[in-house]
Amino acid sequence: MRQLRIMEHISLDGVIQQTADGGEFPYIDWTTPYRSPEGRDAVMAAQGGRFDLLLGRRTYDIWSGHWPKAPASPMADGINAATKYVATHRPESLE
Repeated sequence: MRQLRIMEHISLDGVIQQTADGGEFPYIDWTTPYRSPEGRDAVMAAQGGRFDLLLGRRTYDIWSGHWPKAPASPMADGINAATKYVATHRPESLE
């Protein structure tokens, strides 16, 4: 049986939300200036070399508009290569 890893990116003050689709969240991307190469490396190590993704429909829609166009990087390459499983009640409209 495969392992399921749940990864949540959370700031020290408890913010886990980021809106990349034009939403009204006032703190979008506010943690970006504080990200470090070490933090990126820790996320990549936690994901492992090859992985699949289980995404909610809204997250999939946001990611499908971003990651395929993102510049090559370990994170982008891993996400783009991953098999995506999407929890949705509208499967006929997945691109």
